[in-house]
Amino acid sequence: MAGIFGGIPDFVEQAQNYVSDAFSRVRLDQTRRNRILRRITMLEAAEILGCDRSWLYTLLKRPDAPKGEVRGREKTLSLADVMKVRAMAAANPNSRTLTLPWRRTGDPLPVITFNSLKGGTGKSSSSAHFAQFCAIYYGLRVGVIDADPQSTCSLYFVNDKVEVIDPDVETFTDFMGLPRDGTVRRRTKHDTLRMNSFWKPTPWPGIRLIPGGASIQVADIALYMMTQSENPEDKQIFRMLRDAITEWDKGFQPRTAPEDLTDSEGNFDDHAYERALTECVDIIVIDTAPSLSLAQVNAVMAADTLIVPQTMKGFDLSTLHTYLGSLDEYLYFASKLPNPIKFRDSGSMVLPTLVNTLNDVDIRTIGELYSVNPDFISPIYYRSQDAAANAFQKYQSAYEFVPEKGQRLGIRNVIANANAVSEHILHRAVAGLPVRGFVDAFIDERYADGSIPKWSQAGGRDVTLKTPRKKEIAA
Repeated sequence: MAGIFGGIPDFVEQAQNYVSDAFSRVRLDQTRRNRILRRITMLEAAEILGCDRSWLYTLLKRPDAPKGEVRGREKTLSLADVMKVRAMAAANPNSRTLTLPWRRTGDPLPVITFNSLKGGTGKSSSSAHFAQFCAIYYGLRVGVIDADPQSTCSLYFVNDKVEVIDPDVETFTDFMGLPRDGTVRRRTKHDTLRMNSFWKPTPWPGIRLIPGGASIQVADIALYMMTQSENPEDKQIFRMLRDAITEWDKGFQPRTAPEDLTDSEGNFDDHAYERALTECVDIIVIDTAPSLSLAQVNAVMAADTLIVPQTMKGFDLSTLHTYLGSLDEYLYFASKLPNPIKFRDSGSMVLPTLVNTLNDVDIRTIGELYSVNPDFISPIYYRSQDAAANAFQKYQSAYEFVPEKGQRLGIRNVIANANAVSEHILHRAVAGLPVRGFVDAFIDERYADGSIPKWSQAGGRDVTLKTPRKKEIAA
């Protein structure tokens, strides 16, 4: 049957269309049509908000509160309703029940990048869950940058209003001004209003997205051509994304405080609230491809905190060693260039994923690395759970997946795991946030022998894990 295709170029050109069409029809369209249909019970809403259920019922009696929907015998809320309830409570200056830790003008913008050299480590699902956790459990406004041409992370956020499989979709390489024509040696300097247009709305309250896409694949050619430019600024190929984020952030600083969300009569101002949700972001989460190409190194260089999702098998650790060695060389080279990047102290770490808890091999590996330096590797890990696969097959996170009756316990366990991991990352990267207790619950369950210290003391004080120094991270 030789000769069906006119050579490899013909096969590739035709095959990508077949796969794209099938993918769009069968999986992506179904996911985008059914985005965030899950309803939140009053008990779940109280757990998300960290408040008493009776207090929540009292707040929902206000005329400006979300109305919700009655499902069965109980009132339910959407995730957008829960987000608004948090804002309503935080807008009351006399209320200490809930806080809304939005950035203030002049506060630094934390950037957290998930990057590793090995595929299949749960990197995209980890970054997606982290971004959604920040919005759901803290009310933060989150910017997600998908730096992967395969757009995997994007699929956890898009609906039928955001395109991700169109080759013309604008990506982070367009955001930082890279030309798509490989012969051009100059980048485009966008004004901040144009830069803001790259952020696409998502159905997730408080989350915006710069999707992944095909243009990322040719970015390395453009970055190489930048080194041939006569303009010294264009030669700074490792810091282009960092500089673009900094420039955009200057033009879209936070202006609204939670107390600004009420009008002169004390009523909640919906218009002010909706404006505030999109005026800026409080944190940026970057997901990357499993590589260290020039484009992906830009995503690492843009970050304050680097999270390296990694499985714990012996061969995988060899890959991790190779990755860290390659990244070290990039960082050293970049440090010798004019105008080198000044990194802030951070809680960068290796995040164990797909950990097999049916035997002690993976756990022992984590323990050995933790004993060398407890700041190098996270003792809070992602377990390998069948229930997670049920959601991921539909490109849904555990937070939106609607399980069948027999799957409910499994999904609750996945959510508890995601909450613990995400709280750990967030508090390593951002100071001053309230502790929610998810890490302590994980430690109680997995480290009952006391080998891992808890975050919070008996009095509930806000005590977070020590932030490592730069030389400790390098070690």
